[in-house]
Amino acid sequence: MRSSGVAVLIALGTLSSLGGGLLGPVYPIFLVNRLSASLVDVGALTAIFGLVAALLKVPAGRLVDQWGKERVYCLGISMAAACSLSYIFVSALPHLYIIETLYGIAYAFQGPALLAITMEMSERGRRGFLLGTFESFYDISASVAALVAVIIVSRFGFEWLFAMCSGCQASAGLFVVRFGRSRSA
Repeated sequence: MRSSGVAVLIALGTLSSLGGGLLGPVYPIFLVNRLSASLVDVGALTAIFGLVAALLKVPAGRLVDQWGKERVYCLGISMAAACSLSYIFVSALPHLYIIETLYGIAYAFQGPALLAITMEMSERGRRGFLLGTFESFYDISASVAALVAVIIVSRFGFEWLFAMCSGCQASAGLFVVRFGRSRSA
């Protein structure tokens, strides 16, 4: 694999990770402070997201095979960007149950598509190295995002954070579109 391919995957993984990673550490605080959610609500919302994503990853993988990895990834990341932005407008706890269900669907689309993109860009004999590099940068981005999220919320508020999450996710989608066009040209 060319080093430009590794750079593409690192950038894509970083943007994807920031999109969700910025939200993760402060989400429970948002729920409790803004919506007076209980601990049960925090757990239930997290479980809904995770279960929906887990149950839909196999059908999403089939869609990757039928529609193409770039198209399915862009669908998932676009949905995630819309979900992140929609947190700004939440006024009641039931709205979050809808958003978390949609976010789980979005995440289910992203996972298999991103793995397929990564596997296609790797050479046999170096796949483990590429996957390890991708995963390391993904996790580093999520770790940095945790610190950045706290700073953003404490200085600018949740709205700015949700807009940044959405922007990172939209950028990842545009990145895949651009990457897909450059490969087919």
